[in-house]
Parts: sequence; C-alpha cells; structure tokens
Amino acid sequence: MPGNNFSKNIKYYAFYQLIYVSFTIILSSMGAFFHFLLEHEISIVEAWLHNNHWEILLVSKIGSLFLINRWFHIRLYHFQGVRELVKKYFTWPDAEAPVISVFMIISYIALAKISFNPQNMGYWYYHLVSFSGIFLFFGLEFVLIAHLDEVLNPKDEPRSLWLSVMYLVMFAIAYRMSVPDYYELMPFVILCFGTLLLLSGKNFKNWSNVVCFLLIFIAPMASLMGMDPVWGFDFSPFKIERRVSMSLLAVIWLVSFCYYKYRNQFFHSVRKLLR
Repeated sequence: MPGNNFSKNIKYYAFYQLIYVSFTIILSSMGAFFHFLLEHEISIVEAWLHNNHWEILLVSKIGSLFLINRWFHIRLYHFQGVRELVKKYFTWPDAEAPVISVFMIISYIALAKISFNPQNMGYWYYHLVSFSGIFLFFGLEFVLIAHLDEVLNPKDEPRSLWLSVMYLVMFAIAYRMSVPDYYELMPFVILCFGTLLLLSGKNFKNWSNVVCFLLIFIAPMASLMGMDPVWGFDFSPFKIERRVSMSLLAVIWLVSFCYYKYRNQFFHSVRKLLR
C-alpha cells in the first residue's frame, strides 16, 4: 500500500491545484469587476475573459508554483530550488521520445480532416501565446511534480503508477474548474497529460522527454491545428473539421508506447531470429 510519502505528494499536489484554481477564479473575477465598473456590456466582458484566458491561467500556475516553492524554503533547511533541479534533470531526451511525438502528429494529421483558415494567418500573437501557453500549462506541472519528488522522496521511490493515477485525476478536476470546455477537448487534454506522465519516467523527472513531446506534438496541435483548449480554432491557421475519434487516437497512442517500451526487446528478438 502507498506510504506516508505518497500521502504527502498527493496533499501538496492537491494544495497546488487548489491555489491555482483559486487564483484563476480571483483574477477572472477581478477583470470582470473592473469592466463592470466601466459599465461595459456583458459581451465585452466575455470577450476580454476569452482573449486573455491564457494569461490568467499562466499567472495562476506560476503564482501557485511560487507559493509552494516559498513554503518549502521556509519549512526546510536543506533545499534544492527549481533552478538547481533544471540543471540536474534536463538532459537529452530518449531516442524514442521524438519518434513517438512525430509519429503521433503525423498520424493525427493524416487521419483527420483539416481545412485552411487564411483569415487567421495574421493572428501571429495569438499563435505565439497559444504555443507558449500550452507548453507552460503542461510544463509547469512537471516542474512541480519533480520538485515534490525531490523534496518529499529523497530516499524512498514513489509508487509511480498510483501517483500517476492520482495526479491525472487531480489535474483533470483542476482543468475542468479553470477552463470552460467549449471545444470539447478535455479527453484530448487528459490523454496528453497522461502521455507526459509516462514519458517523464519512473520518478517523473525526465523533463527532456516532456519538453520534446510538448514541442513536437502538443504545442503545434494547439496553436496551428485548432486543438487549443482555451481558444479552439478561433485564431489557428488550420481547423480540424473532423477529429480523430478517441478510440482511434487511443490505438495510435498504444502503438507509439509499445514502440517506446518494447523497441529494444523487439529488435533484439529480430536479431536472434536472423542469426
């Protein structure tokens, strides 16, 4: 059964998500409040919240991470900060990670029906915000998760399977409370986060694999293909008219990870047969 360290990981991660959701609600309410003070119509308030929602989410996540980091600084005498962790755990990604990323994006584009939105080509600022926004939205989660493991599990290895499940559940709840699912992309977002959890390795510290998958698959799909959970295809140069079904996407995901996990065994068996 999961031990005391497991409970601490869950407690602090839940606390982080609670702060993040609270910040999101407070910042959104403050923005709406000042617009109402200026007697703006509700449509203007909704447009402002929609257009600036990525900024609100990122400020909330960074603020939550900062508070957790300060809490550990106060509580612990010997402490490694985020900067030291980046130097320690950021290396070259595994060879399989870029292959999986490229395979998934090519498969999705090949199987989906995509149309070109020439009128959205001028929204370069929104493309940039969408790309960097979703990169940080997921990436900051893994900074915190590795941070928690470094602080709370200096000797004992966490039970990655149970932690992955709990992290996934809490992430999904926080996502649903902070991002209106107008574009019905929650299954896609949860699949992406689950994939990143697996790529992050046994102790969730393989940031290079996480960054690789974010840069090659998730961020381009959001900013260019309209799979942005906040803006959808409102500003993207391409629009996916017919999405790949979740069952087919799950098959693509399964094939990718079978390659990721059993590649060496497969090639070893082939070499033995050829001898």
